[in-house]
Amino acid sequence: MQNSPTCDGISSGARAELPDDEAGVATMSEHLPPMDSRSLVPTWLQRLAAYGWRVLVVIAMAVVLVQVAGALAVVTTSILVALIVAATFVPAVRTLREAGWGRTKAAAGVTLVALVVITGVFVLLAVVFAPYIADVVAALRAGGDAVQDFLVQSGVPPETAALVGQLIEDARSVLAAVATQLVEPVAALVTALILGGFLTFFLLQDGDRAWDWLVEPIRGWRGDAITESGRVALGRVGGYLRGTAILAGTDAISDFVFLVILGVPLAGPLAVLVFLGGFIPYLGGFVTTSVLVLVTLSTNGPTDVLILLLLIGIMNLIQGNVLAPMIYGKTVEVHPALVLIALPTGAALFGVIGLFAALPVVAFAMAIAPALVYALDRGPEGHSRPDDPVPAWLDRLAQWSWRGLIAAGLLGVAVLAATTIPLVVIPVVLAVVLAATLDPATAALTRRGWSRGRAALGVTAGTVIGIVGIVIATIAMMVGPLVEMIDTATEGASQGFLGDIGIADVVRALGSGLLASVAGALSSLASLAVILLLATLLTFYFLRDGASLWGRVLARMTGRRHDEMETAGRQAAGVLGGYMIGTGAISIFGAATTAILMIILGLPLALPIAVLSFFLGFIPYIGGFVSTALAFLVAVAVGESSDIVIMAIFTIVFNIAQGNFVAPLVYGKAVNLHPAVILLAIPAGSAVAGIIGMFLVVPFLGMIAVTWRVVLRVFDMDQPEVDGGALPADAGPMPGLSSQG
Repeated sequence: MQNSPTCDGISSGARAELPDDEAGVATMSEHLPPMDSRSLVPTWLQRLAAYGWRVLVVIAMAVVLVQVAGALAVVTTSILVALIVAATFVPAVRTLREAGWGRTKAAAGVTLVALVVITGVFVLLAVVFAPYIADVVAALRAGGDAVQDFLVQSGVPPETAALVGQLIEDARSVLAAVATQLVEPVAALVTALILGGFLTFFLLQDGDRAWDWLVEPIRGWRGDAITESGRVALGRVGGYLRGTAILAGTDAISDFVFLVILGVPLAGPLAVLVFLGGFIPYLGGFVTTSVLVLVTLSTNGPTDVLILLLLIGIMNLIQGNVLAPMIYGKTVEVHPALVLIALPTGAALFGVIGLFAALPVVAFAMAIAPALVYALDRGPEGHSRPDDPVPAWLDRLAQWSWRGLIAAGLLGVAVLAATTIPLVVIPVVLAVVLAATLDPATAALTRRGWSRGRAALGVTAGTVIGIVGIVIATIAMMVGPLVEMIDTATEGASQGFLGDIGIADVVRALGSGLLASVAGALSSLASLAVILLLATLLTFYFLRDGASLWGRVLARMTGRRHDEMETAGRQAAGVLGGYMIGTGAISIFGAATTAILMIILGLPLALPIAVLSFFLGFIPYIGGFVSTALAFLVAVAVGESSDIVIMAIFTIVFNIAQGNFVAPLVYGKAVNLHPAVILLAIPAGSAVAGIIGMFLVVPFLGMIAVTWRVVLRVFDMDQPEVDGGALPADAGPMPGLSSQG
C-alpha cells in the first residue's frame, strides 16, 4: 500500500520515526478538512473584490467611450445636437403624420422649421452677441471695481474687499472664456451644426426604425421593456427641452425690456447671454443675473440695480409659480445635487457643448436606467440571483464591459499599426480597394482567353497610367491656383450676410487645412512614390493570386464556416468594387457639370475647381457640398448678380439631387448604409486617419455592413440560440415604464 501524503507533506511511513508529540500532530492533520484558499481571505474582502473588479471594468469601459467621444468631437457634437433638436421637435412630426403627411415630408418640414429657429439663434450669437464680447467684459470689470470700492467705503476690511474683487475677476475670466468658446471655433462648430441638421432630419424620419434596429438583438420582454422606457424617457426629455427653451426666451425678452427701460447699454448682447444661460439650470440663471447686476452697477448705479433685481425677482416668482408648472408638466425630475455634479462634468469632458447637453443626457439616462437594470437583473427564469452577493445586472454589465474593452483594444492596435507603419498599411489598403474595383475587368479579359497573369498585368498597367496622368494633371492645375482659389472663396464669404455670420472663418479654416494637406503631400514625394509603387505591385499580385490567397486563408475552415466566410469575402469585394465605380461616376459627373457651368458664366478657376470637385466627390455628401459651395463663393466674389443667382440655384439643386436621389441609389446598393451613418463616418474617418480615412471609411463600413452577420454566425455556429422569451408572470413589476408616472 502506498504512503498517503498529509497536509504537512510527511508520509505515514515516515511518521513512525517522529517523536510522539510530532506524530500526534501529524495524525491530527489527517482529520482536518481540506484547506480552501478563500478561507484565508475575510468574507467582506471577497465580496469587496467581487464588486470591485466589476465596477472597475465598467468604469474603464465608460472612460474608453468618453475618450473616443472626445477624439471624435465633431461627430459627438453633431449627434448631441441632432438628438436634442429631434427630441424637442418630435411631437410636431407625430402631429403632421397623424394629419396624413408622409414620413419624409413631415420630417423635412419640421427639420426646416427647426433649422430656421437654430440658425436664428446663431445669427443672434454672431451679429448681436459676438461683436460686443469685449464691451461686456469691460463692463463687468468696471462693475467689479465698483463693488470693491463700495465695500471699502462701507467699512469692510480691505482684504475682504480685495477677495471679493478677485472672485468677480475670476468669474469674469471664466465667462469670457466660455463666450470665446462659443464664437471662436467657427469651422468645427459650423461643421457640427451642418451634420447635426442632416442627422436631425434622419432622426425625425427614421429614428423609430433606428431604435428598433438597436434593440433587435434584445429579443422578447427585455426589448419591449427598454423600448417602452425609451419612449417615455424621450417624451419627458423633449418636454423638458421645450419648456426650457420657452422659459429661457421669456427670461431673455423680459430682461431685455427691463434693461431698455432702465437705459442700461448692451441690452441686446446681455439678453442673448440670458437666453443661453437659461439652458444651464441653477448656475446659468445665477451667473447671468450677476452679469446684469454688475453691468447695471457700472453704468447706472446702485439704485437701478435694486430696481432691476426687484423686477427680475417678480418675473422669477411668476415663472416658478405659474409658467413653469404649466409649461413643464410631467418631465424627468433630476435632483439639484445631481445637476450640480453633471454640469461641471459635462463642461470638463466636452466644453461648452457638454455644459448645455449634460442635463438632457443625464435626464434620459435616469429615465431609462430602471428598465435597463430590470432587464439585466432577470435571468431566463425571470428572477435575479438572491444567493449571489453581486447583483445580476452589475455582473452582466461587467461581463459586457471587459469583453468590450478587449474588442476596443484590438481596434486600437489596428489603428496604431496603421499610423505607425503607414508605408505598409496604406499600400495594402489601396491595393485591396483597387483589386476589388479592377477584378471585373480582369475577369472579362480572362473570359476572352487571356491568362490570369496577363490580364492582371494589363489591367494594372492601364490603371497606373491613368492614375499617374490624373496626378500630373492635378499638380499642374491645382498647385498654382490653389491659393488664389481659397483667397477668392474667402473674399466671397466675407461679403454681405455671409460675412456677418462668420462663413469667411469657416472657408479660411477649410482652406488652411487643404493647403496643409497638399503641402504635406508635396513635401513627402519620396514616401508617396514608395506607397504608389508598393500599391501597384500589390494590386497586380492581388488580381493574379487573390483567389488562391483567400482560399489558403479559408483552408482550415470546413463545412458551413467555410461556405459562410467565402460568401462574406465575395460580398466584401463586391462592395468595394461597386462603391468605387459608383463614386467615380458621381465624381466625374459633379466635376463636369461644375466646370461647364462656370465656363458658360465666364467665372475664373473653373478647371481647378473641377479637379478639386472630382477628388472631393469621393467623400460622400460632404465633398459635393464643399465643392459646389466653393464654386458659389467664387461667383459671389467676382461674378455678376445673375451669376450668383444661377450658381446658388445650381448648388441647391445639385446637392438635393445628389443627396436624395443619386447618392442613395449608388451608395445604398453598393454599401447598404443609411445616409446618417455615412455622414457620421466621414468626420470620424478624418479624425482617425486623415484624408485617407475620409476616402476609405465608407467602403470599410460597407464591408462590415454586409459581412458582420455572417461573421457572427460563424462564431455562434455551435451555440444554441437564446431568446428573451415572454415576460415571466412572477417577474414582478418593472419601475419607470408608466407613461403616466
